[in-house]
Amino acid sequence: MSGTAATAPFLISGAEALIRVDPVDLSPERAEMTVESGPWLRDSVAGVSRGALAVPLDDVTGYIVASGSPRERWPVSLGIRLDLLADPPMDGSSLTVTGELIARDDRGGTTRGVVVDGTGALIALITQRSHLISVDGPPMAPVLPFVAPGDDVSIRDALGIREPVRGVVELPATALAANGSGNVHGGILICGCEFAAMSALDADGGFRSTSIDIAFVRPGNAAGTTTFRADVVHSGRSLAVVRVTAVNSSAKTCAIATVTAQRVSS
Repeated sequence: MSGTAATAPFLISGAEALIRVDPVDLSPERAEMTVESGPWLRDSVAGVSRGALAVPLDDVTGYIVASGSPRERWPVSLGIRLDLLADPPMDGSSLTVTGELIARDDRGGTTRGVVVDGTGALIALITQRSHLISVDGPPMAPVLPFVAPGDDVSIRDALGIREPVRGVVELPATALAANGSGNVHGGILICGCEFAAMSALDADGGFRSTSIDIAFVRPGNAAGTTTFRADVVHSGRSLAVVRVTAVNSSAKTCAIATVTAQRVSS
């Protein structure tokens, strides 16, 4: 690689403030963060916003690649596989998020990470593939200024999620969806896909996401509306599979996801 690799400074943007992400340690091989749990993780349709854990998991794995890359190169996610094993606690306890490097080359890297609760129980895990793009330098300040939501505001309400019809979810322009570059954070795109899938299933708290596999094909502008459209591929007694397409404010597809959900109540 050209240039000098150095630990990238962690930037708290709107998405990190929304999910209460706090960095602990960053290096080119391993990273650790914490997430504060609380009532904002509850959701009227999804039951619990499990997909919100994609924000710290995206961060903890992405910053490993960033920390081992030259300043003029920055990682952008190509795809994420997220497995969700249990509901996160909502009692104010702290979750620990760790990531590690799997492989790195001049084009990007592959990383993986986990979330555990205060007892050490595994809540979620991720595998991320990223590639490096040319930049002037790492983001040093949020492009979109934000105001952190109160503890009594759910993630859905803080983002201003709209549901014009069943299976269609709209994420309006909001700094709380943004990463440091002003685009919709990859973890927030995953949240939107989860919301859309649960809408299509008319979940009413009766399903939980068990896996979300997403490909990112182009950026979504957090200063514009992102629309998520869901199609139910399969819905059985215990398991449902939903395909979700996210369209950015330029009417172009920015992400395509497969959401697998398990029924938890009849």
